[in-house]
Amino acid sequence: MKKLFYMLILVGILAAASAIFVPPYLSVSSNQDVVEVTVPKGASLNHVSNELYEKGVIKNKAWFKYKAKDAGVDRKIKPGTYTIPSNITLENIFALLEKGIPDEQMVLTIPEGFTLYQIAQRVSDLGFGTTEDFIDATQRYFEKEGYDFPTKDLFFSLEGYLYPETYYFTERQSVDDIVRTLAEPIKNIFTEEYKSRAKELDLSIHQVLTIASLIEREAVNDEERPMISGVIHNRLEKNMLLQIDASVIYYTGKGREHKSDIYKSELEKMVPFNTYRVPGLPPGPIASPSKASIDAALYPEEHDFLFYVLNETEDKHIFSKTLAEHEVHAQKYRNRNKK
Repeated sequence: MKKLFYMLILVGILAAASAIFVPPYLSVSSNQDVVEVTVPKGASLNHVSNELYEKGVIKNKAWFKYKAKDAGVDRKIKPGTYTIPSNITLENIFALLEKGIPDEQMVLTIPEGFTLYQIAQRVSDLGFGTTEDFIDATQRYFEKEGYDFPTKDLFFSLEGYLYPETYYFTERQSVDDIVRTLAEPIKNIFTEEYKSRAKELDLSIHQVLTIASLIEREAVNDEERPMISGVIHNRLEKNMLLQIDASVIYYTGKGREHKSDIYKSELEKMVPFNTYRVPGLPPGPIASPSKASIDAALYPEEHDFLFYVLNETEDKHIFSKTLAEHEVHAQKYRNRNKK
């Protein structure tokens, strides 16, 4: 009887040992299927082993947990949805769980000359909330950073302060993260040299960005930027009305889009962005300017031109020094542009 008792104990020990100390080739599945295993945030090793066992990735939960603890993986499990071959080795399972699934990269491209509203739409299209969510986030950032320019006549306080570039985000990031990232480059662009140059021109950074945004919307090629900047600076120095269509177009679109046409009646309205009626610069930027346009705003080409008209055929502007010369060019190229 005593011998039978000891035999039963020995069998139990061997059974327990076999449940744990199994050969590695028996601890994982041998089939070739690929399965998806979801590991929630904060999941325990026990939860993971159950998932892997139920999906047929491992054959023995006890052995898996023993080896995972031995390798320290139980403290390093990353959440995510894993695509796992059923015949994967334990070592590769551990490596996956430790490394985690890389966040999917969301590509956000902001073209030069986009309005803040257009940027908000593009961010929303990527799945980061609504356009209103993004606009609200820009206002929070504006208040947090303590910008010191007046916003009374602006459609959006951070118009012109979100830099046009290609950015990479993950779905875990918030609209506040995105706004902060888009606003950072402008701060970096305005080095001490640029701030000093703005001071030489008796311009604030806000005014520099406003001029740069006008250049961005008016220029049709890079070579024109400094020339158009020169026209703007020349007209400001002579206290002439800027008469820039882009600023009126921005206002008629309520800051949301740049329409292609404007009516004569709109040029007669006494509104802040109507540079045909209101002297000086508009109250703020009308778009997101590029670095090239900011450079042009700070370093305009020195010349005597005061006017320009678009030659659509050659995709460039024709510059004039006098009104009479400009009217000749305007008649010539506007007729040609209609053909």
